[in-house]
Amino acid sequence: MSEFLSAAQEHGLPQDVEMFYTLAFSGMRSGELCAWKWSDLIFETNMVRITKTLYNPNNNMRKYELTPPKTTASIRDFDLDESVMKLLENHKKSQAASKQKNKETFSDYHDKNFVFAHDNGYPFIQQSISNRMERILKKTTIKKKATPHIFRHTHISMLAEAEVDLKTIMERVGHDDVKTTLKIYTHVTDKMKKNAREKVKIHFADILNFDFSRECDFYVI
Repeated sequence: MSEFLSAAQEHGLPQDVEMFYTLAFSGMRSGELCAWKWSDLIFETNMVRITKTLYNPNNNMRKYELTPPKTTASIRDFDLDESVMKLLENHKKSQAASKQKNKETFSDYHDKNFVFAHDNGYPFIQQSISNRMERILKKTTIKKKATPHIFRHTHISMLAEAEVDLKTIMERVGHDDVKTTLKIYTHVTDKMKKNAREKVKIHFADILNFDFSRECDFYVI
């Protein structure tokens, strides 16, 4: 993820950095990100709300619907890293600065206050995010095919590595089925256990270095 985000900073198009950092540090679904409006962000407390998703089966930016999220659990509030919130706050100022000019340029300007919008005001659609991601991936050494959903899995892994409990992770990413989260969580925690074992082995290498070639001289008490 680090390589991709670095490439986004160096080679990304306008809004790419804000978009992909948000996905990486929120665990949001891409449809939820596309449906985001400025009223869903509370900069004073670094809290964000997920209340809707963008439905766009024909990949036409002008023909979209805002629908309730996937499940009841998907409607949620959570805090976002303050650095990412600062990125978004600066993005809001930049968007506001160019808004009047865009209104004059586009006769059908769509003034609906989407966080991630084209110059004509219409929201980004999921396919746009996938296309932008694919473009950035070509600037990296990453060969494995990836979609924006990988950020969701990565975020769950990050939380598990930070020892955040399973219930909190589920609430943050909007999962109501424990199996979905548990699969990723277990993989990460198993890896952490293995790493812990290896660290113990390295730290106590001197006293774990037995010479099994000589006769055992331990006594049973």
